[in-house]
Amino acid sequence: MDRKLTKQALEYLLRIIDELPELKLAGDEVLNTKTEPVTIDELEPIVQKMKYVLLKYREITNLGRGIAAPQVGILKSVFVTYVEDEFQVFANPQITEHSPQSNLYRELCMSLTCLAADVERSEWIRLKWQDENGAWHEKKFDGFMARLLQHEYAHLQGVLNIDDPNTKSRLFVSFDPAQEKLRPVKTNL
Repeated sequence: MDRKLTKQALEYLLRIIDELPELKLAGDEVLNTKTEPVTIDELEPIVQKMKYVLLKYREITNLGRGIAAPQVGILKSVFVTYVEDEFQVFANPQITEHSPQSNLYRELCMSLTCLAADVERSEWIRLKWQDENGAWHEKKFDGFMARLLQHEYAHLQGVLNIDDPNTKSRLFVSFDPAQEKLRPVKTNL
C-alpha cells in the first residue's frame, strides 16, 4: 500500500468538497436512484453542467474521463465522456449486446475519489444512444472505452462501482491509476 498515494487521494477529496459542491459524493441517495429518459430540449443545460464539473475535477486531480447526470444531482439518462480531448454526449443510452468474455480493472469514480473497486465488466458492448441533436447512433465499443461506457451507464441505473454485483474488491486508492491495465478474468478450469 502506498500511503503517499492514499494521502494524495484524500487531499483531492478535500479540494473537491470545497471547490465542486455540484459533484454528488457516495452516500447521496441520488447516486443510488435510477434515472428517467432525457428529452433533447432539456439536454443542453445538463450537458453544460456535467462538462464544467468534469473539467474542474480533471483540473484538481488530473483524472476523470466521464460523468453521468446523477453525479451532478440530475436524475436524467445522460452521460458525457472526455476522451482524447473530446467530449461525447450519450443521451438515453441502451446496452443492446455485450460480450460473454469479461475483464477486470481497478476503477476509480469521481463520486468516490478515495476508493476504487476492482470490477469485472464485459470486454465489449454494443451501445445505442442519442447525441446532443437527438440523432440515434449504435456502435460496438471495446477495451477501455467499453469499460468507461459501462461504468457511466451503471450510474444511470443507480449503481456505483463499489456496489456493482460484479465488484471483486474495494480498496483505498493506493495505486497509480495511470499504471492500471485491463486484466483477464481467471477461470477455474
